[in-house]
Amino acid sequence: MKHNIVGNPVFARLVSIARHYLLLLLLFAGGLIAWHSESDRALAAEHQPQPSSPPPSCTGAYHKAFFGSIVVVNSGEVICSNITAFGGKIIIQGLVRGDVVAFGSDLIINGHVDGQVTTYGSNVTMQSDARVNGDIRLCGGHWFSGPQSQLHGSVLECTKSVGLLVISDLGPDIRFWSLLTWLVLSVLLTVLLPEHVMLVRTTATTKTRRSLVLGLLSVLLAPAVLAVLIALIVSIPLAIIIFVGLLTAWALGTVAIGWHIGAMLFHKFAPQHRYNIRLVQVVVGITVLTLAGSIPYIGWLVSLFSGLLGLGAVLLSRFGTRLYSQPKHPLPL
Repeated sequence: MKHNIVGNPVFARLVSIARHYLLLLLLFAGGLIAWHSESDRALAAEHQPQPSSPPPSCTGAYHKAFFGSIVVVNSGEVICSNITAFGGKIIIQGLVRGDVVAFGSDLIINGHVDGQVTTYGSNVTMQSDARVNGDIRLCGGHWFSGPQSQLHGSVLECTKSVGLLVISDLGPDIRFWSLLTWLVLSVLLTVLLPEHVMLVRTTATTKTRRSLVLGLLSVLLAPAVLAVLIALIVSIPLAIIIFVGLLTAWALGTVAIGWHIGAMLFHKFAPQHRYNIRLVQVVVGITVLTLAGSIPYIGWLVSLFSGLLGLGAVLLSRFGTRLYSQPKHPLPL
């Protein structure tokens, strides 16, 4: 005779007690975190120097990026937000309370910037009345300063010093530790599981649309499946296994997409060389993919697209253990 343990009143009582205990534990942890946050804010407020005069009030804020336009902060204006521009030009004659990020946009400062200035392929010109209270980070650009300009920070050129790229933090736009993590992970997967990565890459390139749809459906359905499994306490280990499996599939798929990007870049810009070392292609592709994912406003779309495409390819190829469809060209091992 089989006993139904789920319908057992003793088991139901234990489940109810466990749920109440977890709820109390979560409430206690939340209260403790809130108390620590209030304490930290109070302590920071005590040590923060009080300004001698109230700062000027904000006159505007920018909540979107600019593409190919001229951004002008006139004298007397106080912009209380970050400024991000792709192409065009940025002219600052007033006050900007935030970071300034320019992609191919020349930056002219004749006012004040209370934040960090980061440029990619852009030139920074500080005129006589310019004052920057932060670092200027140049990636492929030049810096010019007037005789009376003030820079309360450092000028960091990420393209001229590899050591600077390693030991410094490039701010909110490029996270070095994220890049390092992906590089280490991509090298390990490529060295230990080269066939699996190759089969996932082949599936993603030959069945792109199907892989993308399957990856999107997996991400949309995963929270509901995990919620159902967690509701059944006896299945919590299974929920953890599924969650870890999805993370592993996402990582494997991203590395495969990075390998494909690196191979395309070498084929496009260096066709005369024979770069048959897949590890070099993977490192270059993952680096480009990670840096593209750190671009403000649109970077998350790059990361999401590559992650969904790779996830779907991993599932179609059964974690890179089989070839989903016959490729048109020989597989590059």
